[in-house]
Amino acid sequence: MLTVLAAGTWAFGQTAVPLDQQAETPLHITAAQLEADQDKNLIIFKGQVKAVYGDATLYTDKLLVFFKKPEKKAPPAPAAQKTLETSPLGQLGGEKLDRIEALGNVRFVQEDRVATGEKAIYYQDKDEVVLLGRPQVWRGENNLKGNKIFFNLTTKRVVVESSPKRRVEAHLYQTVKGAKTTKDLFPGTKPAGSKPGRSR
Repeated sequence: MLTVLAAGTWAFGQTAVPLDQQAETPLHITAAQLEADQDKNLIIFKGQVKAVYGDATLYTDKLLVFFKKPEKKAPPAPAAQKTLETSPLGQLGGEKLDRIEALGNVRFVQEDRVATGEKAIYYQDKDEVVLLGRPQVWRGENNLKGNKIFFNLTTKRVVVESSPKRRVEAHLYQTVKGAKTTKDLFPGTKPAGSKPGRSR
């Protein structure tokens, strides 16, 4: 296991290809401390963490970035192997992003929407954020609450799920001229019970 403690900024992109050929949006993270574990394909950020991905910004106490396990390839040339061994992170960060977990005082902002909770999980494959721990989402004065909130970053659709102990709540104000439904106030919102997998 390799552990690295550092202060400052870390930016993730597809470093396996030249920068001018990268199509993916980089993830830019700032924090007070960083720990990297190559065996678990995991990087942990602690202390006033801020993560920026495209037009979305996430604030939290602790952020766990998981990478997919690298595919088995032919051993690198001796010169390349020496470079990897001298780097404290090795190949970590150059692999495909799997998911991101935010823990504690989570606040997620995208355009005029703000969402909060105690935990958030971002799934790269779905481009979707799941909010847990008394999650809420605001757009202006309009507010949605539930047991789980799914927010798709691509379609910007919101799905709110309930539980036996926590039903879905909505506080809606017609601040948008002519708005008559939740579709006008929260574009893309689906009724309770909708499947998160269909939110794209």
